[in-house]
Amino acid sequence: MILSSMARRRAKVLALSTVGATALATVAVTNTYAQDAESTTLDQVVVTGSRIVRDGYEAPTPVSVLGAEELTALNVVNVADAVNVLPAFSGSASPRSANGNLSTGATGVSQLNLRSMGTNRTLVLLDGKRYINAALTSGNSAPDINSFPNALIERVDVVTGGASAAYGSDALSGVVNFVLNRNFTGLKGQVQTGMTKYEDDKSISAQLSFGTKFADGRGHLLLSGEYTHSDGIDGTNDRPWARLPAAVINNPAYAEGNGQPRYIVSRNVGLVAGTPGGIITSGVNRGTYFGPGGEILTGYNFGTNVGNNFQQGGDWEYSRIENGIDIAGSVDRKIAFLRSSFDLSDNVSAYVEGQYSDTSTVNIANPNRRLGNNTIRIDNAFLPQSLRDAMTAANQTSFVMGTTNADMGRLKGDYSRTLSRVAAGLDGGFGAFGTEWKWDAYVQHSEIDLKPRTAHNGITPNYLRAIDSVMVNGVPTCRVNTDADPSNNDPSCVPYNPFGIGVNSQAALDYVMGVSIRDETLEQQVAAANVSGEPFNSWAGPVSLAVGLEHRIEKVSGWASERDEATQFFAGNYKASHGKFNVTEGYVETLVPLARDMTMAQELDLNAAVRATDYSTSGYVTTWKGGLTWRPIEDLRFRFTRSRDIRAPNLGELFTAGQTGSGQVLTNPNPGGVTNPNGYSLTRGNPNLKPEEADTTGFGVVMAPRFLPGFQMSVDYYSIDVTGSVQAPNAQKVIELCDRGNATLCNSIIYDTTNPNMIFMVVTQPQNLIGQKASGIDLEASYRFPMSGLIGSLSGDLVIRAMASRVLTLETTDLDGRRFDGAGVVGNWGGSIPPYQGLTSPDLRGFLSIGYKGDALTLTTIVRYTGPGVYANGFIECTSNCPVSTAERPTIADNDIAGMTTIDLSGAYKFDSFELFGTIENLTNTQPPTIGGSLSSSHWSGQGNADYDRVGRQYRMGVRFKF
Repeated sequence: MILSSMARRRAKVLALSTVGATALATVAVTNTYAQDAESTTLDQVVVTGSRIVRDGYEAPTPVSVLGAEELTALNVVNVADAVNVLPAFSGSASPRSANGNLSTGATGVSQLNLRSMGTNRTLVLLDGKRYINAALTSGNSAPDINSFPNALIERVDVVTGGASAAYGSDALSGVVNFVLNRNFTGLKGQVQTGMTKYEDDKSISAQLSFGTKFADGRGHLLLSGEYTHSDGIDGTNDRPWARLPAAVINNPAYAEGNGQPRYIVSRNVGLVAGTPGGIITSGVNRGTYFGPGGEILTGYNFGTNVGNNFQQGGDWEYSRIENGIDIAGSVDRKIAFLRSSFDLSDNVSAYVEGQYSDTSTVNIANPNRRLGNNTIRIDNAFLPQSLRDAMTAANQTSFVMGTTNADMGRLKGDYSRTLSRVAAGLDGGFGAFGTEWKWDAYVQHSEIDLKPRTAHNGITPNYLRAIDSVMVNGVPTCRVNTDADPSNNDPSCVPYNPFGIGVNSQAALDYVMGVSIRDETLEQQVAAANVSGEPFNSWAGPVSLAVGLEHRIEKVSGWASERDEATQFFAGNYKASHGKFNVTEGYVETLVPLARDMTMAQELDLNAAVRATDYSTSGYVTTWKGGLTWRPIEDLRFRFTRSRDIRAPNLGELFTAGQTGSGQVLTNPNPGGVTNPNGYSLTRGNPNLKPEEADTTGFGVVMAPRFLPGFQMSVDYYSIDVTGSVQAPNAQKVIELCDRGNATLCNSIIYDTTNPNMIFMVVTQPQNLIGQKASGIDLEASYRFPMSGLIGSLSGDLVIRAMASRVLTLETTDLDGRRFDGAGVVGNWGGSIPPYQGLTSPDLRGFLSIGYKGDALTLTTIVRYTGPGVYANGFIECTSNCPVSTAERPTIADNDIAGMTTIDLSGAYKFDSFELFGTIENLTNTQPPTIGGSLSSSHWSGQGNADYDRVGRQYRMGVRFKF
């Protein structure tokens, strides 16, 4: 019988696991050792497939661990904030980032970005189990840490290297495993409150957990609940760094060959074609603008037009909008977790887990802006007579005006995410080959309901009808209702007055505004089984084996409003998505001791893993890993790994019906073409995508000198080379490639129905188009020693931990084959030379923790450092006598961005079963560096320092108890 291609692929997966189960002599996973200053003890960390992972200093692939003491000392509201202090993380998503972006529906999530390679390339596990993604968009398709049961997390293990063979797809840049304290017994709780120096972002959180044994100790019940509320920060609330916003703009003094730089960083930039109550930008009344109650104001100073509807100088501050975008949205989190386990026999245990979380985020973003593209006729019902008379005298029948529509308010994002998760499994042990083996099997169902809403959202066709009004019998009337043909009328139309602030009725506002709505459900089903043990001893020690199978199904279904589907809103314009895929995987992993207690080889181990994966959408792929650890002497250990890793396309990249971006500046390069300052982009899924593939290399050295007990240090180099990276080209790039003759992409350009020379929308699809490379060096050191070693009368320990990550290369090859290095590139100006899209990161991040831990008193000081950076590595910095500025090597007056250092203090004191604690973050209220924001679109969201501490000094205090 001839097998189908799918059957053959599935046969490969099953065969691999079968071979692994029988070839015990060749594949194994070792029992490993966590070394402290005086002894060696077994430290088993269970992750996907029951791998047994070594202590972070002894593992062949580096592992950083945040233990219970460190998590407690940080006193964070969300455990994601604790993980993000590690230097290997940069560009993670949080409720304090991307608050101006409404169309993705992903605002408010907490997602981890390891190696600055994207949140979707970091595999996140909860107690060793794969966790469902919290958003559909490709860039934000990753788990939301907001939904994790913080109260039960006892440590976080971070595998900083390619790990797809061991852990599965998406572990391209590494794995983060949140380990739960499943055996907790007793009652514990915590109440915490906090606020900032500016008396905003006030927060309150409460946790309560209970664990008990039952049935004479054969059973265990664990319950945990958590509630957190944070007010958020309204706008920038007069933060010092925001009082004078910075932007990278076209240098008004620049002309080709005059020696001036092409770009400058300016501190006085606002909108040139829009004010809160509207401004006339053409004709005899140009510069007339309107205030409260329709007051007519004249003499607006337009300053210098620097392109894309922005001005430098003049009355820039009156027209600025970026200071009204929330630094942090308000967040409400409710979490419940239940786990019950029972020993069915001496060798078999059963368990069931249930988890529920409800997270909602509300943030205020940009206003409903119409920048210099509202056409007003001379007979408009609300036009002041004095302005009409001036138009008549000038023989002018219409003019153009711009407005940020103060009466409509700012766009309000409201995002609700409800997660339910159920898992059930068995685990146990058995004897075979004269040794003890472990096994586990589980099934898991996860479902997350996403409900993004965008309120105060302009309905574009209604708005355009409403501002075009005339007087009929002394009553303002929509012009559309004066048509003699009733079929062309809109009886619901209510005229909208564009001249002033506080001049419109509620009926007018109800007609021009609505709520953009999408309801979406993501589902994930997992079934997995794993076996591990030690089948025999080699000449150097026990050989161990782990094998396993996993089957996973993921799907999305959704609904969006009719207006969203028709792209009628100013922002949001959500699209309903539907799709499904499944994947079957089988793996084997090994560690074979090659030498013990030999000259120049006290230990030499070989670690290897291979995984066969079959995706229903993209087919079969094999991932693998090989590693060596070599200890020539007791004080020194070397480690080396080489792996092939993958990231498979996610549901959003495959099946999203459309992610709309508003406020796109779309320039038609054809003769007679015009620029649309308020265009749209629509990114749709591509079911033909293939997995990204990466070759990862790492090597390092670990030092634990015997002459300094309690001290350990590691230095590791990593290199990740990704091919077939999935990315959707930006809208203007599609236009450029069409202009160069790409007929296929020309079909993706939609022109305005009223102006055939203006582009209304560009449709893009993600493709396996580009390559990316990352390399760097990680350093970690820790030292713990008793204070009595310094002064005999002192008790307690001094604990020091230092970590640093230096990015050497962060390279992206774009659609044109050009290479851009994003190492040291910070801010959101576009990462580099437009229209560049790629990876960026500060090139140096550091973390230093110095703490005292006594029986009752704990004190900790944390120093966090982000090194200086640049806007782009391709820029030529100059202020005069500049060389020729080209697209590849443009000139800029200032390409330097300062670094940032913050200091945190925390402390706690125990009173029997109670503990009081407090934390001050950013003790000195250090301000973030000035980073010019991007003016590449019409919705500038302020300077590009969202990845820095923009909040300022924060205070938190609370009480813990445990019985």
